[in-house]
Amino acid sequence: MSAISFTVPFDPERPDLTSDTDIQNEIFIQVFNSGDGELFNRLYLEDSVSNFSGEPLTGADRLKFFKEFLSAKPTLKAKVTHSYVAGDVALIGVEYSIDTTGPDGEPVRLEGVCTDVLRRIEDGRWLMAIDRPVAATGLVAD
Repeated sequence: MSAISFTVPFDPERPDLTSDTDIQNEIFIQVFNSGDGELFNRLYLEDSVSNFSGEPLTGADRLKFFKEFLSAKPTLKAKVTHSYVAGDVALIGVEYSIDTTGPDGEPVRLEGVCTDVLRRIEDGRWLMAIDRPVAATGLVAD
């Protein structure tokens, strides 16, 4: 069980990004900022793709990256710019910034826009299917 205190209803054992865009964003930010890569990975479907590392990752590779990157306790700020829902699929646009520490110990700011696709699964929960951030500054893959 996670020791994170959420400001919105959230079950770390059965995460649900919900159909409410504001709650989705708040959950995503709080879990990211927790530094818990394993918990963050639970927001994703097993076969979902994230290119946050600079290359598309899924499954065990995605989990490994999240654990390593989030262990530095980066801080995410995100603002939803648009949201469209069609049945069991949602398309979300986000402007984001991440403050973290580079390998040299110096502060790094990553900024950009992100396109997310969420999918509602059989039990009604919404999880991340595609996470495609595009950094304007401070590319993670550099």
